[in-house]
Amino acid sequence: MIENNIYVEVHCLRPSWISDEKNKYRLYLNDELLSERDWTWGLNTVVAENIWVNLPAGNHILKIEPILYPANSIAYFALRHLKLNSRFLPDWGGERTELSFLL
Repeated sequence: MIENNIYVEVHCLRPSWISDEKNKYRLYLNDELLSERDWTWGLNTVVAENIWVNLPAGNHILKIEPILYPANSIAYFALRHLKLNSRFLPDWGGERTELSFLL
């Protein structure tokens, strides 16, 4: 396994009152939890996740999962601008909750 640096931006896309709620998100790599963070900001904030991991060669999936509070929250989180070892990977645009890459 080789040590790799993964950089990805976490965006909250809705609702406009997001800072009044107590939502969180979890970031997973291949179904392994990398981080869990409270979202205490508004829509104009972007969180840059900069993580070092040991990974084998092959296909890998990075995904974000919301933890909603209140349970009926309409909060939506997305991942953008994935970089692997300081190299931007193709950005297919849109609001993605999963990004995959090949080592």
